[in-house]
Amino acid sequence: MAHKRVDEGRGRNPGVVKSSSSATANRSFYLLIGLMAVGGIAALTYAARSKPANVSQIDTTLPAVKSEGYVMGAATAPVEVLEFGDFECPVCATFANLTEPDVRTRLVNTGIIRVRFIDYPLPMHGNTWNASRAAACADEQGKFWEFHDALFQSQDRWARAAGNTNPDKFFKDLAKPIVANTDQFNACVDSRKYQAKIQAHEKLATDRKAPGTPTFVIGDKQLGPLTYDQFKAYVDTAVAKAGVNPAAPAAGGDTAKGVALPKKK
Repeated sequence: MAHKRVDEGRGRNPGVVKSSSSATANRSFYLLIGLMAVGGIAALTYAARSKPANVSQIDTTLPAVKSEGYVMGAATAPVEVLEFGDFECPVCATFANLTEPDVRTRLVNTGIIRVRFIDYPLPMHGNTWNASRAAACADEQGKFWEFHDALFQSQDRWARAAGNTNPDKFFKDLAKPIVANTDQFNACVDSRKYQAKIQAHEKLATDRKAPGTPTFVIGDKQLGPLTYDQFKAYVDTAVAKAGVNPAAPAAGGDTAKGVALPKKK
């Protein structure tokens, strides 16, 4: 008996029969591929929104400027401590909030050291350039250190890791009780007036090969995070090498005012 062709003229190969189970398997396979593709796109979109890419924020169109950071303490202090810091760095915030008050009271205000802070904005921190520019705007009104303290005290509210995608608005509110002229501060922030200055600071850090933040340079030592006792030990060594009696530091010059840190709201 001759077998009837199963393609019924619909273009299938003669004698080939596709089972319903095979068709179902194929549909399931392609559905799975589609779901994976959609899921992958969604995951990439979420990652792009929640975690900033490590992209440089350097504006190469700006002319280079010269700036050497912000200084606290007497010009006649025998030792200068250099700090490369990132306002969005949690370890920097710990030092600023817990250790630096003792450094100021016991070492800066007594004329033993002066501190020079250099911004070192790291690429993994999405809001740190905004913070550094805002701090420079506060410095324009003589309030850098007050704003420095406020930034570190409130870091958990303006950092990108906390979900803040509009840090400039936060900084404008933060500056209200600090600066005398809020309109001037706000215009300064909006114009990115001190972008080139922060780029100069970032270059100082990279030229010195600072490995991260915070990095301290005390005497001839380049150091990572320190407790107060460790910090003081390195200062004592640097003072001794300078041949100065720390019990009778040189007088004169400006000293830290012991800025009170704002309370969290």
